[in-house]
Amino acid sequence: MLRAAARFYDYSPSNILLITAQRPDATRVAGIRTWNSLGRHVNRGERGIAILAPCIYRPSGDVLATGVLKPGAEGGHPPESPTGREPTNHSPRVLRGFKIVHVFDVSQTDGEPLPDVAPRLLDGDAPSSLMDHLTGLATDAGYRLEQGPCGTANGYTDYGARIVRISDDLSPAQAAKTLAHEVGHIRADHEHRFTEYASSMACRGQAEVEAESIAYLVTAQAGLDATDYSVPYLAGWSGGDVGLLREAMTQVIKVARGMAPRPTDAPAAVPGKRNGIMTSVSTLHSSPLALPEGSGSAREFSNLPGPEAVPGRGR
Repeated sequence: MLRAAARFYDYSPSNILLITAQRPDATRVAGIRTWNSLGRHVNRGERGIAILAPCIYRPSGDVLATGVLKPGAEGGHPPESPTGREPTNHSPRVLRGFKIVHVFDVSQTDGEPLPDVAPRLLDGDAPSSLMDHLTGLATDAGYRLEQGPCGTANGYTDYGARIVRISDDLSPAQAAKTLAHEVGHIRADHEHRFTEYASSMACRGQAEVEAESIAYLVTAQAGLDATDYSVPYLAGWSGGDVGLLREAMTQVIKVARGMAPRPTDAPAAVPGKRNGIMTSVSTLHSSPLALPEGSGSAREFSNLPGPEAVPGRGR
């Protein structure tokens, strides 16, 4: 699903305006080659949506460092395909202008159905003692755990009140995954590292990518497969930008290793119920708490839009 989401290009604000002006109802757009790679083809007679694509060149001796041609020069050379043997001191590529290319909306195509990239809530039981282990990590960090309504979120962390709240209508497996996500926010120090979480989608996206990646690794170590939820969630918040995931990996792996269950916390299925967190977690309770707004909280969203609907990813 990540590979499918990554095939959709990131568009600049200018191109978003061009797409909207030509086809206001467009939802997912891509070039012919991208649609063909997804098993779809552009319908006969469809008119493409014109957008601008950058022309990037590697400067030659006739091109100044700014990308401007020297007097009498004919221009730079188009970039060549990498061979893996390029010298490390080559000149950086420069923007020389733009050209018109055409893309098509999904409604202009036909073929294989697109993969579903919506997160699916996990069902079933959680590995033995995983909730207790994660609860201990949260309380050791000075947070109190609660269970109850969380609005549209599966859970959230209120940094100001030092509270982690998990929705009371989740399965034990999803509750454990959500708690790992929230503890990931705490252990990765998102309170101080992402101070613009509430106002910047780019900042929020980076924090969510880190927290969910941490949750995925921690739950996997405990024997819980969170793929159905985590992969689409990451695809949505990263906007299909694999580079964003790659940049977060150092932080993610470091934090996840520090959160991993101890060898004594071996995976084992335990009875659980669809509504409510495992009853062995005595620190959870259902006292009322309003869903916090503003910069003092981070949350795992239960109704995450698809990658193309997440703003702030340069599209």
